[in-house]
Amino acid sequence: MEISRISSKGQVTIPKSIRELLEVDAGDRILFIEENGRAYITKASLVALNDFQLTMARGARNQGISKQEFENKQETNQEDSWGKPRDKKQV
Repeated sequence: MEISRISSKGQVTIPKSIRELLEVDAGDRILFIEENGRAYITKASLVALNDFQLTMARGARNQGISKQEFENKQETNQEDSWGKPRDKKQV
């Protein structure tokens, strides 16, 4: 178990042992996942993002959200997170 303090800017230093476990370095992106009141982090590799998107798509489908509604929400979230629109050619 590791403990970090949140700065006044909301920043957290990820302990070295966790960075090594996730194989992340300065400049890499990490994915924060909230599930049932718990938060998880993982390396935001394409594989991790694809797995997360598939899980979210199944959950959306189970709640009656259409594929188009889900994709529109994903696009909005990507623009908010990454600061640029999704490249539709990569879908």
